[in-house]
Amino acid sequence: MFLVRLAFWVTVVALLLPTPDEPTVSMAGTNGAQPASLQGNMFEAPSASLDMFEVADAAVASAEDVLSFCDRNQSACETGLAIAGHVQKQVFHYGSLAVSWLAAQSSEISNTSVQAQSRGSSEVLSPSISTFRGA
Repeated sequence: MFLVRLAFWVTVVALLLPTPDEPTVSMAGTNGAQPASLQGNMFEAPSASLDMFEVADAAVASAEDVLSFCDRNQSACETGLAIAGHVQKQVFHYGSLAVSWLAAQSSEISNTSVQAQSRGSSEVLSPSISTFRGA
Protein backbone atom coordinates (compact mmCIF):
# COMPACT_ATOMS: atom_id res chain seq x y z
CA MET A 1 0.00 0.00 0.00
CA PHE A 2 2.92 2.30 0.74
CA LEU A 3 4.23 1.85 -2.78
CA VAL A 4 0.85 2.70 -4.29
CA ARG A 5 0.67 5.91 -2.25
CA LEU A 6 4.25 6.74 -3.15
CA ALA A 7 3.58 6.20 -6.85
CA PHE A 8 0.44 8.36 -6.65
CA TRP A 9 2.20 11.29 -5.00
CA VAL A 10 5.23 11.05 -7.28
CA THR A 11 2.84 11.19 -10.25
CA VAL A 12 1.00 14.21 -8.81
CA VAL A 13 4.26 16.05 -8.17
CA ALA A 14 5.59 15.16 -11.63
CA LEU A 15 2.45 16.54 -13.26
CA LEU A 16 2.51 19.76 -11.25
CA LEU A 17 6.18 20.59 -11.70
CA PRO A 18 7.02 22.86 -14.62
CA THR A 19 8.51 21.25 -17.71
CA PRO A 20 12.21 22.02 -18.16
CA ASP A 21 13.30 23.66 -21.41
CA GLU A 22 16.30 21.37 -21.83
CA PRO A 23 16.94 17.92 -20.40
CA THR A 24 19.27 18.17 -17.41
CA VAL A 25 20.26 14.50 -17.16
CA SER A 26 22.07 12.81 -20.01
CA MET A 27 20.81 9.33 -20.80
CA ALA A 28 23.85 8.55 -22.94
CA GLY A 29 26.16 5.70 -22.09
CA THR A 30 29.93 5.98 -21.70
CA ASN A 31 30.53 5.86 -25.45
CA GLY A 32 27.90 8.53 -26.20
CA ALA A 33 25.27 6.14 -27.60
CA GLN A 34 21.94 5.52 -25.97
CA PRO A 35 21.31 2.00 -24.70
CA ALA A 36 19.04 -0.06 -26.93
CA SER A 37 16.47 -0.37 -24.16
CA LEU A 38 15.96 3.41 -24.12
CA GLN A 39 15.65 3.93 -27.86
CA GLY A 40 12.04 4.57 -28.83
CA ASN A 41 10.93 4.75 -25.19
CA MET A 42 7.16 5.03 -24.86
CA PHE A 43 7.61 7.46 -21.94
CA GLU A 44 9.66 9.80 -24.07
CA ALA A 45 8.37 13.38 -23.94
CA PRO A 46 6.79 14.56 -27.19
CA SER A 47 8.58 17.32 -29.04
CA ALA A 48 5.54 19.63 -28.92
CA SER A 49 4.14 20.86 -25.63
CA LEU A 50 0.99 19.27 -24.25
CA ASP A 51 -2.33 20.86 -25.06
CA MET A 52 -4.36 21.15 -21.87
CA PHE A 53 -7.58 20.48 -23.78
CA GLU A 54 -6.18 17.15 -24.97
CA VAL A 55 -5.17 16.33 -21.40
CA ALA A 56 -8.69 17.15 -20.18
CA ASP A 57 -10.23 15.01 -22.94
CA ALA A 58 -7.97 12.11 -21.96
CA ALA A 59 -8.96 12.52 -18.30
CA VAL A 60 -12.67 12.50 -19.21
CA ALA A 61 -12.22 9.39 -21.36
CA SER A 62 -10.39 7.66 -18.51
CA ALA A 63 -13.13 8.60 -16.05
CA GLU A 64 -15.80 7.24 -18.39
CA ASP A 65 -13.84 4.01 -18.71
CA VAL A 66 -13.57 3.70 -14.93
CA LEU A 67 -17.28 4.43 -14.47
CA SER A 68 -18.25 1.69 -16.94
CA PHE A 69 -16.03 -0.88 -15.19
CA CYS A 70 -18.97 -2.48 -13.35
CA ASP A 71 -20.83 -3.01 -16.62
CA ARG A 72 -17.94 -5.13 -17.88
CA ASN A 73 -16.98 -6.88 -14.61
CA GLN A 74 -20.04 -7.39 -12.42
CA SER A 75 -18.49 -10.04 -10.17
CA ALA A 76 -15.55 -7.79 -9.33
CA CYS A 77 -17.92 -4.95 -8.45
CA GLU A 78 -20.07 -7.21 -6.26
CA THR A 79 -16.98 -8.35 -4.38
CA GLY A 80 -15.81 -4.76 -4.00
CA LEU A 81 -19.23 -3.74 -2.72
CA ALA A 82 -19.16 -6.55 -0.14
CA ILE A 83 -15.70 -5.44 1.01
CA ALA A 84 -16.83 -1.81 1.22
CA GLY A 85 -19.87 -2.85 3.30
CA HIS A 86 -17.64 -4.79 5.69
CA VAL A 87 -15.25 -1.85 6.04
CA GLN A 88 -18.18 0.49 6.67
CA LYS A 89 -19.53 -1.75 9.46
CA GLN A 90 -16.06 -1.95 11.04
CA VAL A 91 -15.61 1.83 10.91
CA PHE A 92 -19.02 2.47 12.49
CA HIS A 93 -18.44 -0.14 15.21
CA TYR A 94 -14.94 0.93 16.21
CA GLY A 95 -15.75 4.60 15.68
CA SER A 96 -18.63 4.37 18.16
CA LEU A 97 -16.33 2.60 20.63
CA ALA A 98 -13.79 5.40 20.26
CA VAL A 99 -16.45 8.08 20.75
CA SER A 100 -17.76 6.28 23.86
CA TRP A 101 -14.24 6.01 25.27
CA LEU A 102 -13.55 9.69 24.59
CA ALA A 103 -16.84 10.68 26.24
CA ALA A 104 -15.93 8.61 29.32
CA GLN A 105 -12.49 10.20 29.47
CA SER A 106 -14.01 13.65 29.11
CA SER A 107 -16.50 13.04 31.93
CA GLU A 108 -13.70 11.76 34.19
CA ILE A 109 -11.68 14.90 33.52
CA SER A 110 -14.65 17.17 34.17
CA ASN A 111 -15.53 15.26 37.39
CA THR A 112 -11.95 15.65 38.62
CA SER A 113 -11.94 19.38 37.92
CA VAL A 114 -15.33 19.84 39.66
CA GLN A 115 -14.03 17.98 42.74
CA ALA A 116 -10.88 20.12 42.80
CA GLN A 117 -12.94 23.31 42.60
CA SER A 118 -15.24 22.15 45.41
CA ARG A 119 -12.26 21.65 47.78
CA GLY A 120 -11.50 25.32 47.60
CA SER A 121 -9.21 27.36 45.46
CA SER A 122 -6.56 27.75 48.19
CA GLU A 123 -5.86 24.01 48.31
CA VAL A 124 -5.71 23.56 44.57
CA LEU A 125 -3.85 26.67 43.47
CA SER A 126 -1.32 27.31 46.23
CA PRO A 127 0.79 24.50 47.70
CA SER A 128 1.62 24.45 51.37
CA ILE A 129 4.80 26.12 52.54
CA SER A 130 6.08 22.83 53.95
CA THR A 131 6.37 21.53 50.39
CA PHE A 132 9.03 24.13 49.59
CA ARG A 133 10.96 23.70 52.87
CA GLY A 134 11.46 20.01 52.24
CA ALA A 135 9.28 18.84 55.12
